[in-house]
Amino acid sequence: MLNLKSIIAVVAILLSTTAHAQTDTVKTLQKQLKLWQPTEIKESNNVVTVVLDANQVTPEIYDAVISSGICMDVWTKDVPNSYMKTTKELHVLNKHKAFGYVLEQPLATCNEMGKEPDDRAKVVMLSKTHMFGMPKSK
Repeated sequence: MLNLKSIIAVVAILLSTTAHAQTDTVKTLQKQLKLWQPTEIKESNNVVTVVLDANQVTPEIYDAVISSGICMDVWTKDVPNSYMKTTKELHVLNKHKAFGYVLEQPLATCNEMGKEPDDRAKVVMLSKTHMFGMPKSK
């Protein structure tokens, strides 16, 4: 019986730690992205989704959201240690959640971008980006 209680306690601690890490990422993004007025920021299964209040996410908007919103505080080290540590993808979508962009490994990508001059940083960002919602070619 003691073993079952120990297992339940460990599972409860692990679940609360994971939920707290997710909350840190979402709370940090809410602060960082206030300028773009996202209608939704959520995290599920190591994917963070940011929904912007716009019919389309242009390349310029995406670049600004990533460079000035998502990555800036990573570069200045003004984020919690758990910020996007387990995030595999960051989706930046239009208000219909139909189209947008996906940044792969956002924390590692931000760190890599921070080591480069602006023009090279954009190349790094684009090399880790793919479209969301585009029809698949046959």
